[in-house]
This record gives sequence, C-alpha cells and structure tokens, in this order.
Amino acid sequence: MFLPDLRLRGACLGCALWVAACASPLPEPAPPAAPTATPNPAPLPPPAQPEAPSALSYGLVTSQVRKGETTQLELVQLFGSPNITSYDTAGIETWVYERTATQTDVQARSEAARGAANLGAFFGSGSAGASVEGGRSASTGTARTSVRSITVIVKFAPDKTVSDYSVRASYF
Repeated sequence: MFLPDLRLRGACLGCALWVAACASPLPEPAPPAAPTATPNPAPLPPPAQPEAPSALSYGLVTSQVRKGETTQLELVQLFGSPNITSYDTAGIETWVYERTATQTDVQARSEAARGAANLGAFFGSGSAGASVEGGRSASTGTARTSVRSITVIVKFAPDKTVSDYSVRASYF
C-alpha cells in the first residue's frame, strides 16, 4: 500500500507544478531599442568577371603586332595573359600563347516514305470516297568534330617591345 500512495502523491505534485507554471503570467517583452543612426555601408564591388577568351587569331596577330613597336602591355590588352613566360640564357623574355577550340557540327537527316490510297467515286458535282494512309520515317545523323589551334611565340627586346614573333595555326 505504501508504494501506490507514493506514486499517487508524486503524480499529483507533478500535475500541480505543471498547472502552476501554465497559470503564471508571461514576462513583459522588452521595450524596443531607440533607433540609432547607422552610416550606410559602402557598396560592395561587383563580382569579378571571368576572363573572356581572347580573340587570338592568325589575322589579328599579323595585323596588330609590330616588331619594335608593340609593347607587352598592348599584347596583354589584345590577347590576355600568355600561357607561358620564360627567359633564355641571354636574358631574352619570351611569351607563348596557346589557344585551342573544339567545334562539333551535328547534321540530322530525316527520310519519310508515305503510301496512300484514295478510293473515290465522283458523281456529278459531288464526291464520295475513302482515304487510307500509312507511313514510316527514319532519322540519321552525322557528327563532325574539328579542332582549331593557334600558337604564338613572342620575343621581347630589353625595352619590353616585340623583337620577333611567330604564329602557327592549324585546323584538323
């Protein structure tokens, strides 16, 4: 008998605490803070744009690059950064530009064959008839991939102007 009374007393005590907690008033919310003057933050710079592919072509190189005149800065403005830079044993700086583009041309061809029979009888100016059509179609395609590649090698004089250059372009 002692244990059931203890359990009952514990359950009643728990219920009483729960009811008391539910009946107690909620705390008052804190008053809103007085507005403060905050300086406008500086605008964020725009996100960095990925470097666009340069318009490196055989014609552009041969028309724009002049020995003894074109500077390194002008080359970077025209073609972007080189892929390779090096110095030989004589201290001559050399830049190498390499660009490759792959292009795939897909050509689709569709063939269709249709058979039709038209049965009809014409009476005076009116017509009466039945039509039956059947067909099949087939599609074929071909893909052709081509690769264009250009390599430009530029050597510089001590004053950072082009002393010599060579251009090799291939298409296969």
